[in-house]
Amino acid sequence: MPRNMSSSLASSTASATIQHQSLRQIVQQSLLQSVIQSSESSPHRTPNQWMVLVVDPESLRVISSSIGMYNLMEHHVSIVENLSKKRAPFKDQCVIYLMEPKEESVVQLIRDWTPCKERKGPLYGNAVFLFFLGRLDDKLFGLIKGCKELVKRIKVLKEVNLDFLTKDAQAYHFDMKEPNVYAELYLSKSKDNPMHHAIMSKLVTVCATLNEYPHIRYPANNKLCKQLAFLFQQKMNEFVGSNREWWYNGDGLHPNSERATLLLLDRKDDCLSPLIHEFTYEAMVNDLLPIDDDRITYESVNVGTAKEGSQEATSKMDALLNDNDEVWVELKGKHIADVIQTLSNKIREIVDSSSGSMLGKNIKQANGKALSLNQMAKALKALPEYREIMSKLSQHMQIAHQCMDAFGSQGLLELSELEQTLATGKTDEGRSPKLKLLLGQTVEEFRKQPNSLMRLRLLAIVIVSQRGLGSDSDLQKLLGEANLSRKELAALQNLEKMGCPLVQKKSADSKGKLIGFLKSKGVDSYVQAESDSEYSSSRYVCLLKPILEQAASGKLNVNEYPSVMPLPDAETMLGQSASGAAKSVRKVSGTASSKWQTKSAASSATGGMCYSELRSAREVMNASGTEVVVGATRFISPENFLFDLNNLRLRGSEEEA
Repeated sequence: MPRNMSSSLASSTASATIQHQSLRQIVQQSLLQSVIQSSESSPHRTPNQWMVLVVDPESLRVISSSIGMYNLMEHHVSIVENLSKKRAPFKDQCVIYLMEPKEESVVQLIRDWTPCKERKGPLYGNAVFLFFLGRLDDKLFGLIKGCKELVKRIKVLKEVNLDFLTKDAQAYHFDMKEPNVYAELYLSKSKDNPMHHAIMSKLVTVCATLNEYPHIRYPANNKLCKQLAFLFQQKMNEFVGSNREWWYNGDGLHPNSERATLLLLDRKDDCLSPLIHEFTYEAMVNDLLPIDDDRITYESVNVGTAKEGSQEATSKMDALLNDNDEVWVELKGKHIADVIQTLSNKIREIVDSSSGSMLGKNIKQANGKALSLNQMAKALKALPEYREIMSKLSQHMQIAHQCMDAFGSQGLLELSELEQTLATGKTDEGRSPKLKLLLGQTVEEFRKQPNSLMRLRLLAIVIVSQRGLGSDSDLQKLLGEANLSRKELAALQNLEKMGCPLVQKKSADSKGKLIGFLKSKGVDSYVQAESDSEYSSSRYVCLLKPILEQAASGKLNVNEYPSVMPLPDAETMLGQSASGAAKSVRKVSGTASSKWQTKSAASSATGGMCYSELRSAREVMNASGTEVVVGATRFISPENFLFDLNNLRLRGSEEEA
């Protein structure tokens, strides 16, 4: 029973197509072609015979992030079943198994085909199509070979290299939410860390899907990134060596003649960006509103229908915020003020098109101002012919207003100014106030903030942005005012394990002085980056953005970001010329391929990526003409990051907080 390994698109003719597809489109096409259509067209399946798709939790999320049930039914998939649950038999149907290459899933697969008292005969027909998201190791392969009833029915066994989830058109993640992730990454002394192998194996499937055999670069001063970079190179070499039919950009045989570059970075190098309040739409939704796997429940304002003038009411509605929603795609990277204004303008345009209606006259009286929820709801009721688009605009207007309600109730206007000044080292007017003054304002915020998690977040911003407080007495005073719980205090103390001291060293030159975070990191492009936003609440720029800008312009220092293998010509490779190729990687796993043969990749190997970093990658792509695909162990909100900090301890080494 030979094993077949499949890249996202096996034929060399796909090269030109891939250059014009988003990551989500490539994954969707790969799933449909390599898994669903290949099974559907198999000679072992009779014409018009239906198929059952059986998935484990990991592969279900891969499917859900890129394909809908309608797409599956078009290809004779009758039902999607959970591998771990009891299932009804479909003995007249073929079965497709798609699963993570892990022991738990393989054992359950074998159980399906092992005779037992509870089940008479097999669950499915005699054709089994077996697909794994990543590499199936020899031990698991041996378990499968030992099940004779299964082996005699297997018609296909493939590794499809899709062991990741797509976040949007240009982003992916590994969905690594386990509490022990930070401990395994930053505290484990193991020389052969299983989590390192798991992350890099997943990253190999990303590169395989994008047909990239990249040059690997990493920060010279980061031991973890260096270790991961060499591990990735090893795994990528093994993949290329065992997949002779797989092709890659830069192999000299395809239109794109340059290899990409993958830059591996680490969350430890920027602990500030996940903490700062970000006021773009996507970031606010994930920070301020209850959202789970892109699904949000919001309060919908309805206009009474009993009679005109009856009172407004609200009802709870669910929405899925992903790339299937064109309005979300357009607005998610915009500042919340621009989002509300854009939505108002779109609604107003529709109202204006309704010739001379009283509603149109009333709304026009708003004189270009953002519409209220009541005006919007009345517009939705009065224009049934535009119900679909108005309903979508209404949905986003109400979600945006909920963000603004949270903004007001949490007092984020004044708090954001304090955060921005601490992070940038300057006020909105360009002055550099005394740090002592800002610490006083921090105490004032503590005293009026009832939410202890918000107090923890602000104190962490003070400490990280200033690379530690000036003295232990300053720290104790702030801790006394913050009044943190034991768990919150543990999270704060764990900043030191991330390389962020709570108190500055005695020799620190900046002791007692206000400093900007990026300047403390030696980023020369800080002043330019800071001036990009017209909103004072968005002056701070995450560390990732100048790194990606330098990579796209060919200025990323080779000494600061060396390569595992010698680079051909750094300036040519990272430049923006038609023959150039640049790839950079940010936090846990990311990749990017580029338009016009210009390449860039961003992958985060450790600690997750925050939404300001995701937005920044899009901005660099739009400004430079270099397509950037970013990825992470997972995408994190500020609360997620604080949770991860609290769990930064070896199991059994500390008492539960």
